Amino acid sequence: MSFIVRIAVTAIIAFFVTFVASKLIIPVLRKKKAGQNIRDDGPKSHLAKQGTPTMGGIMIVIGVVAATLFLSVYPGVSAGNTVAFLLGAMLLFALIGFWDDIVKLFQKRSLGLRAWQKIALQLAVSALIAYAAYRVMGSSYERIPFTDIAVDLHAAKIPFLMFVFIAMVNSVNLTDGLDGLATSLTLTNAAAYLCMILIGYPLLAAGAREVVHGVEITNVAVFAAAVIGACAAFLFFNKHPAKVFMGDTGSFALGAAVAALAAALDFSVMLALTGFMFALSAVSVIIQVGSFKLRGKRVFKMAPLHHHFELKGAPETRVVFGYVVITVLLCAMCVVSIVFTGI
Repeated sequence: MSFIVRIAVTAIIAFFVTFVASKLIIPVLRKKKAGQNIRDDGPKSHLAKQGTPTMGGIMIVIGVVAATLFLSVYPGVSAGNTVAFLLGAMLLFALIGFWDDIVKLFQKRSLGLRAWQKIALQLAVSALIAYAAYRVMGSSYERIPFTDIAVDLHAAKIPFLMFVFIAMVNSVNLTDGLDGLATSLTLTNAAAYLCMILIGYPLLAAGAREVVHGVEITNVAVFAAAVIGACAAFLFFNKHPAKVFMGDTGSFALGAAVAALAAALDFSVMLALTGFMFALSAVSVIIQVGSFKLRGKRVFKMAPLHHHFELKGAPETRVVFGYVVITVLLCAMCVVSIVFTGI
């Protein structure tokens, strides 16, 4: 099976599995009354979403895992440490999100896990993942965007990646407040990193096997394609008006997936651009909380920032469209840079 065909088949399998899983699981979530609780101090238009099934991230995870494993164990293909790293990162954070969702929905604690529990779990998981990236796959380098420079961070790569994973997971979680928003931005990011691979490693299309710093690049591309396919299928149910929300299960999983893609390519710094709109959500919350604690005043009508735009009168769909357009432009800029600097 050629490289391009393998990528296409991965995306198709992920799409199909996620779509079918959604059709089967959404009715179960409704029956179990696994519905989202909506804040009454937010945009009034959101009150109609009360009770919409959540934990839909389960379907995304199923689709990504099924497609990645199927195409990674294809005859003549070696899965190796790369697939274990990518799927491991996604699954471990998905489990934290799943536990958080369970506590919210069935133990009737609206905030989910306690803050110290979330912090402890995220630190433990990110430390394990960062150590795996550094020791098992042997990656201590970090590429600088728009240059051909790669800096060897040595052991400092471990705390650096810990920060990247925790920041990305929580940023995606905060961004998941509008129908289809986090899903669309994740799909765009995964597509960008897949394009970077296709441009940066042209010999892959000719059947060559590229291994860089212990990373099987073909399997990174397969994982990216699986994320694209799964997110595309989930959008059918998550777009406005959403029939299901991804919950913390999904936002934690997708945040980890994007961070893992970037880490596998030594492009974590690039996330500051491709994941800018994710980061904006987190930064807006930090500014809002900091301003209120220090000055007793709020900077925004509501944080994260996308809710501020809604309260200013912008329709939900317009806010999502704006976020996606900005992300597409930033991702395109990063992809084009690979043409000139290589990867």
